[in-house]
Amino acid sequence: MTQRPDKADFKLPVPLALQDEEREMLTPRDKRTVSQWAEQERVLSKKTTFYSGKWSNDIVPFAVEIMDALSDLTTREVWVRAPAQSSKTEIGLNFLGQTIDDEPMPFSSIMPTEADVKKRFRTRIKPMFEATPSLLRHLPARDINRLRIGQETELDNMFLYLAWAGSAAALADTPIARIWLDEVAKYKDAVGAEAGSVDLARDRTIAWRTVSKLYAPCTPILVGDEHDREYTETDMREYWVKCPYCNQRHIPDWQYVELDKDSAGQLLSAKDYIKGNCARYICPKCEKRWTEEVRWAGSAAGRWAPAGCTVGPDGRIVGKIFSNPRRGYQISSFMLYPGFVTMNMLAAEWASAQRAKRTGNIKPLQNFINSRIGQPWEEREKETDETRLAMHISGYEPEVVPKGVQMLSAGGDVQIDHVWIAILGWGWLSELWLIDERRLETGDTKDLANLDIVADYLSQKWPTAADSEQFLLLRKGAIDCGYRPEVVKDFIRKYPGLPLVPVRGSDTVKARIYNAVKEPDGVMIRYDLNVNAIKDTLWRMMFEKKETGPGYFHLHSKTSKEVLAQLTGEEQVRESRGKNKGKMIWRPKTKSWHSTPVHLWDCTVYAHFAGQIAGATMLRDPEKKIAAAQRRIGQMDRFNR
Repeated sequence: MTQRPDKADFKLPVPLALQDEEREMLTPRDKRTVSQWAEQERVLSKKTTFYSGKWSNDIVPFAVEIMDALSDLTTREVWVRAPAQSSKTEIGLNFLGQTIDDEPMPFSSIMPTEADVKKRFRTRIKPMFEATPSLLRHLPARDINRLRIGQETELDNMFLYLAWAGSAAALADTPIARIWLDEVAKYKDAVGAEAGSVDLARDRTIAWRTVSKLYAPCTPILVGDEHDREYTETDMREYWVKCPYCNQRHIPDWQYVELDKDSAGQLLSAKDYIKGNCARYICPKCEKRWTEEVRWAGSAAGRWAPAGCTVGPDGRIVGKIFSNPRRGYQISSFMLYPGFVTMNMLAAEWASAQRAKRTGNIKPLQNFINSRIGQPWEEREKETDETRLAMHISGYEPEVVPKGVQMLSAGGDVQIDHVWIAILGWGWLSELWLIDERRLETGDTKDLANLDIVADYLSQKWPTAADSEQFLLLRKGAIDCGYRPEVVKDFIRKYPGLPLVPVRGSDTVKARIYNAVKEPDGVMIRYDLNVNAIKDTLWRMMFEKKETGPGYFHLHSKTSKEVLAQLTGEEQVRESRGKNKGKMIWRPKTKSWHSTPVHLWDCTVYAHFAGQIAGATMLRDPEKKIAAAQRRIGQMDRFNR
């Protein structure tokens, strides 16, 4: 019989000591939302904002729900459309801070380019760590220089990746739980791509699918780009502000802004709107005018609601709310604190954008819609139709300068045995008149002497309609040197008295309408043109502008069907392949170049550029010039008496 061991001889096994990592994991944590963490821990650095110090949700009440959506259990993705400088980046920084401090798990912040990441690190992330003690303690030895760009940063409890779209860190197979995709619309594959950075980002969260979060804020750019496509798949929540006067709610919109105008019903100057109280918000329900303080009170009492729903006076959402793990939020400048933006500021930018639009420059208006209203710009394909253009035929005769024209510019296109020329007349605020257009039969253009006929034509005097004894001379001309580069340059040198410059179209010019390049002789300047941008401007003048005046393109009474055909021989299409994939490019309407000649269209582009560099946009209002001349005459009369 086996003897049982004595209890005194029995020893319990000694448990193993807990490792620091295990102790950290088992320590109960406060379940704080992102907005709660921000109010308790976040400190704004003096380096980055005028409103430095402890974070306050009271300054950005609309951001609270957005931040908390990044904390709830049912939301997987949060997509935000917002104007510039509307706290969307601060929301992302709070998201990052709360993850590091309360719920450590692999986090990746991805921006469009490497330069963007470096700037974000230098101006936002590094100052946040320096100013927020609860974050600094997670860095090894509290050394801010341990943060890395383009590769992982090992914190005391998680990995952090600061990368850019297309970088190895952004596209690696490392599982990531939380991703901050910033400015998706600016990613290289944001337009026309079937699978882009967003899909790759989602693939990295598969291992964390039950707790993963994706935050994608963006200042909108174009309807149909990648961010816009993704946003339309969310519940597209809108912010309903509350009127302090009538207690009714509505979604703020630019149409409710009242702008003072002059006696003629025109917008005031941007300076007038900035200096005076010339713009105000109007409640669409009770039509009461809001001061900036009232507007802010209405915004502070706002409430988010999904698309298709409304919000009652008591703040309750009316309508069906469908479950959607992807939330979308639309921020606008009307929701922002008056210390950031006012109605006068918006009115000044609007007035400037409208003035630019009248001259054919639509970019400031697009920037206003994107960066102030927070909406994507709908870039329509620019159709060109002869019937629509024929409506611009006016009653003035060709080869005669009509009233309103203050200067002339010319554009030339050199072919094998002839040269096409277009003469434009410029008026105040870029009102244009086609003065003359023709094909000059020169013979073989390789022979420089054959171009003398072109010099004679450009040297002529152009009589004015008001007085046949008064004339205008050509102020500036641009000749295409793409086909006969050396002949064109020699022609310009041969006639130094003619104000001519060589030009050519270039795909490399994107940020502006031209690049000036010195020729090898060190004297002559060649201009490489962004012809797509110039054609956009001309299209707006010819097809979008319907009333005569600033920014309108006039055609003379003898404009033929051939001229109309050449001016409408191209259209703008979205490129589907190659290096310009996804971009809007001007192309001939038919594959055969010779079946639809567009030489006069090209000449008009060159003539428009020539006018730009000759100072056409600086021309003065003729009515003010007459008034100034009359004042000078009156002063001389008083002096003579």
